[in-house]
Amino acid sequence: MNEKEIIKRCQDGDKSAFDELIRTFYPYVGKYLLKLTGDKTLTEDLTQDVFLKVIRTIDGYKTSGRASFATYIITIAKNTFIDYTRRNKIILSELTEAESQIGDNVENKVIANLEYAEVIKYIESLPPNQATAIRLKYIDEYTLKEIESITGVPAKTVKSRIHEGTKKLRGFLQSDRKGEY
Repeated sequence: MNEKEIIKRCQDGDKSAFDELIRTFYPYVGKYLLKLTGDKTLTEDLTQDVFLKVIRTIDGYKTSGRASFATYIITIAKNTFIDYTRRNKIILSELTEAESQIGDNVENKVIANLEYAEVIKYIESLPPNQATAIRLKYIDEYTLKEIESITGVPAKTVKSRIHEGTKKLRGFLQSDRKGEY
């Protein structure tokens, strides 16, 4: 059965369709949130929150719209994570893998956190399709094929969005650094 049929059945209140939808998308959402949180317990809680929101809002999803359901659910997951961080006053510049290799030098960690936060700020200012592609590729470390599957956008288009977004990010960062001196 295809995705649109399952969603239409969900919109009609078919509980077995919801089960099928959850089984299909739970791994994607869980993997995405685990990369954001780095915490299995928190990921489970947030993933359950995402699916509760999906169940409550499924009637608003238009199967004839331009966005795939994978894009819709990943957007809900991202917003659920952002809401969680705001509620709990968590700063999103946690240690990245590169920062953990720096060692115990606190000054280097602070600088790395500031640079990471700066890049995240600029990613958020990109057009949504470019920001999503860059975040999924470089922050969440998905392959182009996985991003294609998540977003429903062909890998060539994803690659193009990443390329264009990266060019814009370089421009933002270069103009920002020129202003520092």
